[in-house]
Amino acid sequence: MNDETTLEVPPASFKALVYDIEIVNAIPDRNSAPLPGIRYCEGWHDHANMGVAVLCAYDYVEDRYRVFTEGNRGDFFDLASRRDLLVGFNTVKFDNKVLDKSWNIQLGHAGQYDILREIWIAEGLNPDGFSRAHGGFGLDAMAKTNIEGCSGKTGNGALAPVDWQLGKIGSVIDYCLEDVRLTKLLFDKILFEGALICPKTGRYISVRKP
Repeated sequence: MNDETTLEVPPASFKALVYDIEIVNAIPDRNSAPLPGIRYCEGWHDHANMGVAVLCAYDYVEDRYRVFTEGNRGDFFDLASRRDLLVGFNTVKFDNKVLDKSWNIQLGHAGQYDILREIWIAEGLNPDGFSRAHGGFGLDAMAKTNIEGCSGKTGNGALAPVDWQLGKIGSVIDYCLEDVRLTKLLFDKILFEGALICPKTGRYISVRKP
């Protein structure tokens, strides 16, 4: 396994942008009562009522991380429109739909590379469906298995909107930035090795390079 200090950095001509979002309205937990004073959407399918709290990104061209909220959301759209490849983890089925409904940002103008989707395809699974076999490939599991020294995600996406509403803005942004960093490291591994280790079996999965 490689870490970010041993992977060669792609040239500046590699016009890719890695991104991730956190939502405003919390996801209901069917096993516990709603928290007092917290706003909820109807569930993980309710993209129209989730809202975007923050969007974090890593830009390969400028080699820098960026943070976007409601006030500068147009800057993200401008940046994304100047990049050839948009990279994320479950962005096609989640992030992009929330961005469309909440910020009126459609990302179909640029190439999309969704790492989770590519893993499912490599495993012979339907990327537009979901079954028990689709599970076990989340960002936390993939990062722990493929990034040397990584102990996993620093938080829980379902709790991020609660923290956001409670005013813990910095911690949510920090969590989102770390998800972007982990996604970038997985993408680097795909670029230079063409494979990721399966967290369920320990074998290598040959993942399509963009």
